[in-house]
Parts: sequence; C-alpha cells; structure tokens
Amino acid sequence: MTISEAQSRTPMLLVLRGWSTASEVYWDGQLLQRNGRLGPQGEQPGRWHQQLPLTPAQAQAGAHTLLVRVSNQHFADRPWQPVATLTTWPRLLAQQQQETSSATLIIGILGASALFCGLLYVGFARQRSYLFLSAYCGLHALKIYGGLRGAAPDASVAEYFLLVHDVSYLALLANNLCLLAFLVLELRLPRARWWLTGALVFSGAAYGWLPVSFYFVVFTVVLVAAGLLAVRLRREVSRWALAGIVGLTGLTFLGYLWLLPLGYYWGIVCFIGLMAFALGRQLVQRHRAQQQAQLRSARLENELLRKNIQPHFLLNTLMSLQELIEENPRQANQLIDALAAEFELVSSIAEEKLISIEDELQICRTHLQIMGFRRQSEFVLETRGLLGTEQVPPATFHTLIENGLTHGYAQRGTGRFVLTKEPLGRGVRYRLFNDSDAAACGRPVVEGTGSRYVKMRLEESFPGAWRLRSAPVSDGWAVEIDLLAPSQ
Repeated sequence: MTISEAQSRTPMLLVLRGWSTASEVYWDGQLLQRNGRLGPQGEQPGRWHQQLPLTPAQAQAGAHTLLVRVSNQHFADRPWQPVATLTTWPRLLAQQQQETSSATLIIGILGASALFCGLLYVGFARQRSYLFLSAYCGLHALKIYGGLRGAAPDASVAEYFLLVHDVSYLALLANNLCLLAFLVLELRLPRARWWLTGALVFSGAAYGWLPVSFYFVVFTVVLVAAGLLAVRLRREVSRWALAGIVGLTGLTFLGYLWLLPLGYYWGIVCFIGLMAFALGRQLVQRHRAQQQAQLRSARLENELLRKNIQPHFLLNTLMSLQELIEENPRQANQLIDALAAEFELVSSIAEEKLISIEDELQICRTHLQIMGFRRQSEFVLETRGLLGTEQVPPATFHTLIENGLTHGYAQRGTGRFVLTKEPLGRGVRYRLFNDSDAAACGRPVVEGTGSRYVKMRLEESFPGAWRLRSAPVSDGWAVEIDLLAPSQ
C-alpha cells in the first residue's frame, strides 16, 4: 500500500472489514493488532470492523506492506469480502457521520410512511394493499437499524452475520414479498394467488443458497413484469408504480457501484414518494367521486319519490277511486290499501342503494294491483329462477313495468309480465318480458324519465358492469339487464 507525501502529513489509519473470524494485522512486519485469537482449537472470534491508527513513523510516504494472518474455524461457510482501506481521521469521521445521518433520515421517512399507510389501512375499509405497504416500510426501517448495529465498530463477527447477513437476508425476502403483494392487490392484477404463491416458493427456496444479488435481480424482473402488466391493463396508479420500480432499481444499481451511499434505501424512498403522491391523488379522486355519488343518490331518491307521486297518476287514481266508491266500495277499500302500501314501500326503500328482490317484487305487484283497479283489468307478474336473496337497485323493475303498462297496454285489458333470472359466463341476466302488442308500442319501453332513472340506478350500484337492452320479441316485448362480475 502506498502513502503520498500529502497523506503522510495527516494522521492516518488503516480500516479493515471482513477479514475472517480472527486475525493478526502486520504493517511492514510489525504487529499492529490481534483481532480475536487464532488457532484451530482455541479460536475466538473478533470484531468485523477494525480501525487501526498509524504512528507518524508508520505513515511515512512511500510503499508499505500489509500482512493479515487469518483463522476461520467458526464461520468457514460464510461469504467473506475482505476490505482494507487507508484513510484519514477527518475523512473517516465525515464519512461515518454522513452515512449515519442518511440512514437516520431514511429510517425516519420509512417509519413515518409505515405509520401513514397503517392509518390508511384502518381508515379506508381495511384495504389490504395499504397494510402490505406499511409492513414494507416498517421492515426496511428495522433492517437499516439492524445494519447500522451490525456494522458498528464494536460489533463482533457473530453480530455482523446475525444482523447484517442472516436477518438482513430474511428481511429482504419479507420486504420483497410485501412489495409484490402491495402491487398485486393495489393494481388488481389477474391471478393474484399465482403471483404471491410463486414468489413465496421462490423466496423460500432461495434463502440459504442463492446469493443476495442474484435473488434481487430475479425479483426485480418480477416486479417490473407486474408493473408492465398493470400498465397494459390500464390500472390506476400503474404508471407511477412502474416509475417507482424503475427508480428503485436504478438507485440500487448506483449503490452497488459505490456511486451512491445507501443507494438501495434511497431507491425505496423514491418508490414510496412516487406511490404516496399517486395514492394521494387517487384518494382525492375517490373522495370527489364519493361526494358526487352521494349527490347523485340524493337526486335518485328525489326522482323515485317524485316519480311515484306524479299529479296525473294521483289524479287518475283518485278518479278511479271515486267511481269505485259508488260502484264497488269493497274494491275501493282495496285500492286505498294498495295505494297506501305502495307509497309506504317506496318511502322505505328510497334511501337504499340495493334492496332484496322480494321487496322489489312486492312493490311491482302492488303497483299492478293499483293499475288493475284503475283499468278494471287484471295484470299478473310471474317469476322464474329467482332465489329471493338477490339484491337489485330499488324500483328498477317497478319502473320497467310502469313503462310497459304505459306504452304497451293502452288498448289492452289484461297483461302478463314474466321476470326471469339467467346465469351468464361472468354475471347474471334479468329478463323482463311482457305480452303487449309490440307493434302498438311504437318505441322502446325503456326511455325518457324512466330510462334515465333505471340507468342511473344501475350505474350507481354496478359502475361500468351492466348492460341494458330493450327490443320487441315475437309475442311481446323484452328488456334485458346484464349485471357483470368484476374481472379477476
């Protein structure tokens, strides 16, 4: 090793790291320090990190010989990467202070991020992706702390391998699994169980025999593939997630080349920062959408109530009631009871987003009973394939039946409606048939105010996952509503 003239005028020291279990250090043939005790029988492990000051006589300008005698009985199967460096005290202290400050700052950022994500998990319907991101940040903060302790000047070789190698490797496995789980759940990737099971099996098999660097490269490829798939599927925040993964990989590579101290951890901070920004935007958008949904729901409630107390409906019903009171008091009482029952049912469901199919059918049959009294006719509603536990938006089929009566039975004295439930490949289909004269309808059953109400209710309850069709059939008219299950 060579010391320059400028260096010889500054207090020098020799820094050794990772020189076997025990060692003896000689400088120009002179013993500087014994680290532990050598020997195949009585070997005692020393410290991982050694700082050996050189006297002015030892630090004279010129070439010097460093000889390290080692013994390695306790940790013969461990990976050793011996490093020997000549430096000055001011430079060493500045470097240690910079590394400690950076590590402390990163621990603070990751700890705060872990707490924030934990609060998000508790406050937003316990969304599991936030929990995994919180674990990812918290485990990395603990990993950095363990690394600082294991690499401290007074840390023994055993402490180093336990805290920096064994625990650090396990923490890396757990952290990568948490990160992948966060991406799979947050980006709603298909075959989530396959992703997570494959990563878990690979990580378990890799521990103990696969080098950390190779494992990290393979898992990085998996993370990039997950990000690219999410971008292709146009998932929310997918581009930000992919940018974070690329940033994490790039900064880690700079750290591996010794161009950026703690590059891997700064990469994590980069990823967390981008995801925090993206998730923050997402939460703001969801909050606005929720406010709009609440406003839309209030409008729908008002629309439902207004639709069922229309002046012409009440006027025609009261006129029919007046005639029945004179001609058939018993039917008049039944009409009053049916009208009161319909108003009571509509009022009770107006604020609901979904109601049971049984409640919906009760409203429909009550309305058909009222219309039967008004027109001195008979209207029936049949059902097929219903279990009774289905959930539908309130007054959806009631509105369709009302439209069918208005447009298809103007000249008819009787009517038959049939509501059928049929399974689809990934959802269910409801088909409402009526035996009206299709030619007399002249226009689709579902249109105007009723059409807007039905479509708004479907979009409120099943956003983007429904289809509605209305068309004449051979013996009447049919309306089909497809409710689709979310893609996996």
